[in-house]
Amino acid sequence: MNIKYLYSVTDKALFDALNQSKITDKEMMNLFLTRGVLVSNKTKRVDLSKTFSKYNHDYYDHQLIASTLGAPSRKERTTSTVIPKTVKIAAIEEAAKALKEKIISEDDLCHLIRNSDGSFSIDITYQSIDYSKSDFKQVVQKTALIEIEPDDDGYLIRRPFNESVKKYEQEFLSNLEKHIDDDKLDIDKVSLENIVDKDLRTEFFKRLITKMSGYKLKDVSDAYVYHPKPSETFDDEYVEIESGVHITKASLKGEGVLSSDELDSLYKQGFYIWRIRWSVINVEFTSDIFEFEAQFGDPIACKEFSHICKGVKRYKENGEYNKT
Repeated sequence: MNIKYLYSVTDKALFDALNQSKITDKEMMNLFLTRGVLVSNKTKRVDLSKTFSKYNHDYYDHQLIASTLGAPSRKERTTSTVIPKTVKIAAIEEAAKALKEKIISEDDLCHLIRNSDGSFSIDITYQSIDYSKSDFKQVVQKTALIEIEPDDDGYLIRRPFNESVKKYEQEFLSNLEKHIDDDKLDIDKVSLENIVDKDLRTEFFKRLITKMSGYKLKDVSDAYVYHPKPSETFDDEYVEIESGVHITKASLKGEGVLSSDELDSLYKQGFYIWRIRWSVINVEFTSDIFEFEAQFGDPIACKEFSHICKGVKRYKENGEYNKT
């Protein structure tokens, strides 16, 4: 049995799946045709589901139904890591090859591409498993692109922000350590873990949204702020006061959020920004409106930084844009 699948679904799970509207009548008929059985389009769905669920079903039946019922793969956030320029390109290639071999050994797909500019692309097709979901929605096929490209500070590793690809990156870095002279690989990530000043943490996001080269800030539509409990802070001299009331998270949505009195009031209470959504336009000409979002996965320590382009509003004419 494939290592991705620990068991076969039950007859009850199969019956429930076949009764869902996502399974069309045509797909239902095709399932019966695989058993050499013709069915009438007048037969009730519940009767068809009850009959088919009594048949022996295998991995391919499971995959056929899961591809219809499974959750669609969504665009994911991006995060990055920088490795020093002292690392040789040959070591990077060997580490990438070792990662490819491991991925293939786990019955997933991987393609390694070395580009003419000295960058590498690791294209992975893998299956993500979530056993908290119903049987036919537990396995979702995903694709991930890990890019390794030369940067002023060394080599930039850019990847989707999720646990599965994080493990691939860790495997790559572990392989890379075997091919360098130093005892430990010195990597750099975007993190404010050592900056505990709440004003400086907020200032990071203010600079982020206003310093995009070639673009100017149009608006901030969402600001998520965090106020850690005294016991969560890094200040040893901070004594926790048992008041019984503590607001940890808050969010503001609308227009002009960054300049609102409500946000200023939260700043004064000890809140700082850990996630933000903003829109920009090109500074040289009237352009589409681009919307971005950035956040720290860990709002207490302000680490695990990631970002994503949420969408674009196309420019029409006379200063008007599409509404969505």
